[in-house]
Amino acid sequence: MSDFISVRTSQIQFFKTIPFYYQSKDGEFLLYKKPGEQFDPERADQARHPQLFIEKKNKNRALQELTHGLNMEFAKELALGGLVRIKTALGNIVKEALTPGQESVMLGLPETIDILFKNMDQDHTTMGYLAKVAGTSEMMVEHTVNVTALTLQYCFFLKMSEQETRNLALSALLHDVGASTLDRDIIESKDRLSKGQFEQYKTHPEAGHDMIIMNTNFNIAVANVALEHHERLDKSGYPNGTDLICRESQIIGFIDSYEALTYRNKAFRKAKKPFDTLKLIKKEVMEKKFSLNIFKEFTSCLIR
Repeated sequence: MSDFISVRTSQIQFFKTIPFYYQSKDGEFLLYKKPGEQFDPERADQARHPQLFIEKKNKNRALQELTHGLNMEFAKELALGGLVRIKTALGNIVKEALTPGQESVMLGLPETIDILFKNMDQDHTTMGYLAKVAGTSEMMVEHTVNVTALTLQYCFFLKMSEQETRNLALSALLHDVGASTLDRDIIESKDRLSKGQFEQYKTHPEAGHDMIIMNTNFNIAVANVALEHHERLDKSGYPNGTDLICRESQIIGFIDSYEALTYRNKAFRKAKKPFDTLKLIKKEVMEKKFSLNIFKEFTSCLIR
């Protein structure tokens, strides 16, 4: 087994201290960049580097540098403004956090939230951009970014405390992190899942909970949301069929359902307009699957 890991060309600009290697025609790994040296930005922009590798022993340090670099890029894009730039930058961070084997990237997400808040203080249009995010990134990344944007819109409408908003935003970013353990065809299927596929899909809440517990020291609510966002107050949800659901999970679970119905086309149904989604979810509220108060609050934040 090789002691080296390939690195995507689009990411190499974020590494500052890690030595890089390339592979010769004979298969030998040769030093390309010494530790601490900077990459030539012009060569990076023009994709003129060969396929580059890092040593496995440097993986954790590399992930820390990648996370920090992505966050700094995110801060820069927020300052510049623009829906597409912001969506892409946040999507890149989320994509890394959802990549199997890169769970330590989650440790950089509080920094992402801090950047959001810092920029919010400086430029109140930022939340307006994020509230409208519904781009064309890969489905799981797009969904996560959308849920996070809608969650922030909800929090600021209710004038929640900064700490509560931070916890909910972080919970939104990580609510589906367990989906990274599923087969891609299950995540991206536009058809109804088979019984076997759905049973596999139902494992992602527990997987996400365990990943957060084992890899972070985040507020326990973040792990609870990953576990409980598909639970329902009438005990019809999964994975445990319980009605003992923390408020954070009820909020993210509601927004998760709204986003999926509003932004996601399926072979058996088209994406709905926001009003039609709310009508459908209202029926589930009347069936006591969702909180009536959260429904009223969320509806109000959309039409303000």
